Amino acid sequence: MREDHRDLVPEPTIVDVDTDEDLRSRWGDHVPVTFVDGTLIAYWTLDADTFMSALCDGPTLPAVLP
Repeated sequence: MREDHRDLVPEPTIVDVDTDEDLRSRWGDHVPVTFVDGTLIAYWTLDADTFMSALCDGPTLPAVLP
């Protein structure tokens, strides 16, 4: 997606939750988690439509929060 939408899709920031006790306790069973502009948009899986919608229209929380 990044190759097709460089103007929208930023370089990802990857954080290893296992290196931080607070992150591991919060997200350990839900990785990968995806945030856009500081808002959680997905965990476990992320589909292209959800990701592009968050980038174009602004992020929205997933229906079920971990």
